[in-house]
Amino acid sequence: MPVLAAILYWIRILRRPMDARLKRRYVGEFALGFGAAALVTLWIDVRPSGFENSYFWGELTGVLAIYLYTWTLLLATRARWLEPLFGGLDRMYLWHKRSAVAATLLLVPHALLTGSGPHQTANQTGLALGVVSLFGLLILVIVSIPRAGLILRLPYERWLFLHRVTGLFVIIGVIHGLSVDQVIGASLLLKVVYTAIGALGIGAYAYSELLMRRRVPKADYTIDHVSRPAEDIVELTLTPTGPGVRPHAGQFIFLSIGGDDAWREHPFSVAGTTPDGGLRLSIRALGRDTRRMHARLEPGQPATITGPYGMFDLTLGGSRQLWIAGGIGVVPFLSWLQALTTDDGHSIDLFYSVPTEAEALY
Repeated sequence: MPVLAAILYWIRILRRPMDARLKRRYVGEFALGFGAAALVTLWIDVRPSGFENSYFWGELTGVLAIYLYTWTLLLATRARWLEPLFGGLDRMYLWHKRSAVAATLLLVPHALLTGSGPHQTANQTGLALGVVSLFGLLILVIVSIPRAGLILRLPYERWLFLHRVTGLFVIIGVIHGLSVDQVIGASLLLKVVYTAIGALGIGAYAYSELLMRRRVPKADYTIDHVSRPAEDIVELTLTPTGPGVRPHAGQFIFLSIGGDDAWREHPFSVAGTTPDGGLRLSIRALGRDTRRMHARLEPGQPATITGPYGMFDLTLGGSRQLWIAGGIGVVPFLSWLQALTTDDGHSIDLFYSVPTEAEALY
């Protein structure tokens, strides 16, 4: 039944009157949901005999949690091949968050349904690993909630470090499942499937920590021009010192200022490009780091750009389009306006709300 529901959902997407490229953006979330449905169906069909319902479903919720954490780690890799399947890196991060929250919620019935009863294992080491993984993941997911971070006043560097150790607790959880889950232990097929899911998550985590920072496309730039048209806006022009990135209109990049002692990277939409391959950015000082940029950026500073990312594409729409933007959110629209020519055949109405303090910018 869960698999049938997932298939019917995909048929509904395929029948929608939309561009095929837009339909492709549903592939990722469909694969995530279909995999979960297939997992439930497989566990029910292959269910070994001799297990009470409460214990069986408790262990299944734990398996689903590991499955969703695997997706969380996979989406954190910024894999370029995944981006079009989810509709952009921003939506990948959205599903990264949703998967982590859903997985953590599943740990609650897992702990309650398997914590006692006739099937309680005597493997104390495996149980201890489960407790460590459970509380570690609960704490890390709670800390990752923006409001919780504000209450705790956790510096970004510490938050990032805690966020990056999530994979370690997932690894502990995978080992815990192999050690104490008697449903998995009673079926070779279930054990193989569970091990494959855990191995995929561990591999994605290892890639993120050991290889991703070396393999993501990066380019070195120099800040060529800085202007401050408003008290909270800074405009930059960056010139590549070697091969630069080639963003399409509507895309964004990750910017890091400085050399060996670089500021942490931030995502910014590209406002436009220059004939020599340079990039133009418009940044509003909204947080600690962007306020620091507004105050301290100067021509000549080195910068590193990672990307580009993003799937904001006006060609997915019709010839007559209505654009609505507010504040600094107008930047991706500006890059498309620069890219358009009179031969494109688009008729566009742009409605823009200008904040009072930035009226001088546009």
